[in-house]
Amino acid sequence: MKKSILIILTLLMSLALACGFNFSTANIAEAKMAKDAAGQQPTTVFNPDESFYAVVELRNAPDDTTVKAVWTAVDVEDTEPNQLIDEVSLTSGDGSLQFDLTNDGPWPAGTYKVDLYLNDKLDRTLEFEVQGESVAQEPAPTEEATTPPTSEPTEEPTATPEPTATPEPTEEPTAAPEPTQEVENSAGDSLAIASEEEATTEPTEEPVETATEETEEYEPLPLQEEPYVHPSGAFSFAVPEGWELGYEDETSANVAQDNSVIGAVFVDAEITYTEQDMQDFIDAFVDSFVGTFADDYEIIEQKPVSDGSTFVALSYTSAEGNGDIDLFFEQRETVVFVFYFVSDTFAELEPTWIEVIGTYWVDPQAALASLGAGSAPTAEPTLPPAPPTPTPVPANPYAPQAGRSRLYVFNEFNEELTFTINNKEHKIPVNGEVPIDLDPNRYTYTVSIPGGAANGEVTMGPNQSWAVGVRGDGAVYNPFQVYP
Repeated sequence: MKKSILIILTLLMSLALACGFNFSTANIAEAKMAKDAAGQQPTTVFNPDESFYAVVELRNAPDDTTVKAVWTAVDVEDTEPNQLIDEVSLTSGDGSLQFDLTNDGPWPAGTYKVDLYLNDKLDRTLEFEVQGESVAQEPAPTEEATTPPTSEPTEEPTATPEPTATPEPTEEPTAAPEPTQEVENSAGDSLAIASEEEATTEPTEEPVETATEETEEYEPLPLQEEPYVHPSGAFSFAVPEGWELGYEDETSANVAQDNSVIGAVFVDAEITYTEQDMQDFIDAFVDSFVGTFADDYEIIEQKPVSDGSTFVALSYTSAEGNGDIDLFFEQRETVVFVFYFVSDTFAELEPTWIEVIGTYWVDPQAALASLGAGSAPTAEPTLPPAPPTPTPVPANPYAPQAGRSRLYVFNEFNEELTFTINNKEHKIPVNGEVPIDLDPNRYTYTVSIPGGAANGEVTMGPNQSWAVGVRGDGAVYNPFQVYP
C-alpha cells in the first residue's frame, strides 16, 4: 500500500494542471475549560458554586467564521441523562472566544460537556464535572455568552423525541412555582436542571457521542519546528514530526509517512472559473487522482467553506487496502490550489491533519511568478494513470541503467501514436507504454497522432527516469520525473 500511494502521488503531483487554488481554513487551534474568562485557570473539575468557561482560540479564520457551544448535562444528579442545557453561537475572525454558563445557585454534581461546532460542523467536545454536595432545590442556569445566541436552524447534538407513553406537554407551566426553576435554551425548550419528574425530553443516546469518542482517542502528532515552504513561495504547511519530504517539483510537493501523504499542487488556469467550471475541475481531478491508486471510491461529503473554498471528503477501496481522502479546492485570481490528505489510518491521524490545515497558507502572486507568462492550461485537467511497470530492478523498478537516462512514453489515446526523439521514431500502441533509454542530455521530441502533432522538451540527468504521454482526448502530458 505504501509503495502504491507514494509512487503514484509522486507521479501525479509532478503534473502542471490547468488551474489555480488558494485555501486558508478556519480552525480551532486550542479549546479548554477554565474557571475564568481569560483561561488562566484551566480545569476539568468545578465546584458547585463556580461558573463554567470554555475558552476557544480561533486561527486562520475569516471574519464570518461561526463557533457554536452546546452545553449538556451528561450524567447529573436528579436530571435526565444527556439533558441539553443551552447553546450559543459567536461570529468572529482570528482571536480568543469565551463561552460561559452560570447558575444562580449550586450546580448539581455529575458530568457535563460542551460540544464546539466550527461553521456548523462538530469540531471537538470538552468534558468536565462538578464535584460536591448538591442541594434539594437547584436554581436555573443562566447563559451569559459574549453575544446573544443566534436562531440559525442548526442540528441539536442531542435527540429530543417526544415520549409516547406519557401525555405530559413539552413545556412546563410557568404559573406555579416549582421545586426547581427552569431556563429556556436558545431553541425555546424548557430545561429542569434538578427535577427528573419535570423533564419532558429523554435523550438516552447522542448521535455524535460515538464519533466524538473515536476522535478523542487520538492526540495530534507534534509538528516540526520549521514548516515546509515550497521553493516558489506559493504555499507552505507544517510537517508532523517523523514525516519526510516525499516529492517536490515546480508546482507541487508532498510529505509522507508510512501509508499517509499530505501535499499540495497549484496551476494557472489563466481564466477565472465559473461555479460550473470549478465543479468540472473538481470532478475530473478527483476521478483521475483516486483512480491512479484505488479500484473504487465514494464521495462522502462535498460542501463550500466560508472562505470560498470547496471541501471534498471521500473513501476509497483497493486490492491493497481501504482509506480516506480529504481535499480542498479554491481559485484565487487565476490560480487553483489543491490541498489534500490521503491515509489508510485516517481516524488516527485526523487530529494531526486538522492541526496541519491550520498552518496552511498560499501566495497566488508567487505561484504566478513561478509559472511565468507561457504556461498553457488544458481544458479538462486529468492526471496520468498508474506508472508503467518496466522490468523489475532490485534497487527500484523505475531506475534506468547506471549512468544513463530513461523516458517512459505511454498512450491513453484510442489510436497508435508516433513518438520521435533523438532522430528516431517509436510506435506506442493503444493503452501501451514504451521505455526509451538515452544518454543524459536535453532533448526535443514530437508526439504525433491522427489529426495533429505536438512538440516538447525534456532534460534528463544521469540515473534519472522521466515519463510523458497522451491522454484520451489527445492532450499531451508535460514530462514528469519518476526516478529518483
